[in-house]
Amino acid sequence: MRGLKRLCTVIFVLATVFALAALTLTWYGPWTDEATALLYLEPYALAVLACLIVSGVGLLVLLGRALFAGKRVRTVEVATVDGGVISVTRDAIAAQASHIVEADGTCVAARVHVDAKPRGHVRVHVRVLPRQTVDVVAKGAELHAELVDGLAAVCGDTVENVSLEFVEPESVTLAETGEAEAVAPEREATSAPAPEDTTSEITVSMGPARDAEREA
Repeated sequence: MRGLKRLCTVIFVLATVFALAALTLTWYGPWTDEATALLYLEPYALAVLACLIVSGVGLLVLLGRALFAGKRVRTVEVATVDGGVISVTRDAIAAQASHIVEADGTCVAARVHVDAKPRGHVRVHVRVLPRQTVDVVAKGAELHAELVDGLAAVCGDTVENVSLEFVEPESVTLAETGEAEAVAPEREATSAPAPEDTTSEITVSMGPARDAEREA
């Protein structure tokens, strides 16, 4: 979704710049006659018109977001009982997610982002910092299942998506002669050769769960 928004933004900016440049050159500059003559060419005129349409639509979207964007949601309604409403705060959801990630002591919730709407649709993104090297796929699947079950106890069936992002561990576990040795990052250069891994951040998206921001 973020990639699509980024693409739309790039298209909007390029279209706006082209349309402004094409029209401005007909009024100012040393090539006003040439720029005006280009407008009589059908392909060029259609391109300018298309860019103006894209620019206009983009401006309307930005105006709508500025006028109608709601306030940041602080609480989420998770259930109704006898006409009353049971709600939970975003901070409580984030705290529950952090507790689940850190329960066994192998990982730390470096950051928890909770995106929610007033009447449900909770999305939770957790940045996980392992204390040492872990099997990302296996640990990610385990944490994902635990988060889905644990957050259901707080949010009910309003949890729409849970995603995990693993970052570089605090220490690296190296296997030598059948024994695992934990080596702190600052000692890797002297105690053992660093593993050939150019990836410092691994993102694991475990997919939609039943289809968010507290800084650690």
